[in-house]
Amino acid sequence: MKKSNVVLASMLIAFSSMSFAGLKVVDSQNGAWVTVTDNGKPVADAVVSATNVPQSKNEFKTNEKGRVFVPLSMNHSKSVKYKAVTPEGKEMSRFAFHGKS
Repeated sequence: MKKSNVVLASMLIAFSSMSFAGLKVVDSQNGAWVTVTDNGKPVADAVVSATNVPQSKNEFKTNEKGRVFVPLSMNHSKSVKYKAVTPEGKEMSRFAFHGKS
């Protein structure tokens, strides 16, 4: 009985976290593709930046599919912190590993 409660609680936590805003990062050779979603739907015009990369001080806006390419020029691999702000002001961030280009 306890085991099924733990499994059920874990599933509820997983599903509840999926329903909120999301930030997906896919590493690319010269940067990363970032997708911003809210309740599973793409967010257009969200402002995305790489906050801990001094060479990348620009901000980029997502397209109608919630996607944007963030160019990165780094001389070593590192964990990059991406931040996104939706047009409604909702902020989200996540770290993603970016390999040396």
